Amino acid sequence: MVTKWAERLLKQILRSDVAEAVYGDLLEEYRDSIYPSRGTLRADLWLARQVIGHFVRGGYSGLRNALLWGLVLAVFVMAFSFSRFSAGQTHTDPHSARNLLIVSAMLTVYAYTAVRRTHPVSADDEYVLQLGTRWGVAIAAAWIGSLISLNLGIPIGILLAVCGVALPFAAGAQVGIKTDRVRMGFRAGLWSGFIGGLLVFFALAPMGYIQGMIPGLPGAEIPSAQPYTAAQYLAVNVMDALGGAMAFLFMICPLLGIAGGIVGGWAGIRLLAPGVMTPIEARWVRLEPAFERQHISNASGPEFLPMPAPR
Repeated sequence: MVTKWAERLLKQILRSDVAEAVYGDLLEEYRDSIYPSRGTLRADLWLARQVIGHFVRGGYSGLRNALLWGLVLAVFVMAFSFSRFSAGQTHTDPHSARNLLIVSAMLTVYAYTAVRRTHPVSADDEYVLQLGTRWGVAIAAAWIGSLISLNLGIPIGILLAVCGVALPFAAGAQVGIKTDRVRMGFRAGLWSGFIGGLLVFFALAPMGYIQGMIPGLPGAEIPSAQPYTAAQYLAVNVMDALGGAMAFLFMICPLLGIAGGIVGGWAGIRLLAPGVMTPIEARWVRLEPAFERQHISNASGPEFLPMPAPR
């Protein structure tokens, strides 16, 4: 029945409480006015059109579409670069089949995450998605700034790299403090690593083309074969930048994100665990008995302390 299908789809698109409210309004309009005036077929088409409209507009469809198109573009960049420039390399990778399998598996995980995990069904899910996206952008900004600075010989690039490593742990800690669950910290770290890695990929991969087409730029690679042609110079820079971009997309950012989400989430929960007190809280606990004695003294007159027992 189309109404049951509509209810299940809305719960996949929207948070459960929002989905129930939207479905209730649609069902009431469907039964009271649309079905009696239009008949079964046209009423079902109307309901399907309303649900599809919520799917297009609802929740985080913009983020989902951006991630999916980003993955498609990343696959195109990798396929084009390898097919166009890998033939000019002086050495072959003996682990190319294994690397292709790893890349395919990671792309599958990313695509599944983008499709299935961009539909928050609870307030915690929505919070994790928002926070993971923001931290992912911050992580990407730190790494991109670090790579550009180091290529230009600016020492601040080292500090930005340290920030790129530390930010996933801060993201996990913030989510752990908010939700009191390490699993949520893990999910926020995974999201931040996914989004950060994709942004770094699209910042780093074009650098190889730029450095290869404009000789003399800082950080450019020089082919080992001497003398070399312009095509060899372009190929070695494109493949070097692409290798770094893929390392950030499939290894550095996701691994740091997962580790930071788990460790940071656990640390954030420990900060709120019973028995773990800040120095201010510990000082208050030490002073609290004195305040209680003073309160009793003010309420019942002078306070008489017991005489010490004779020795």
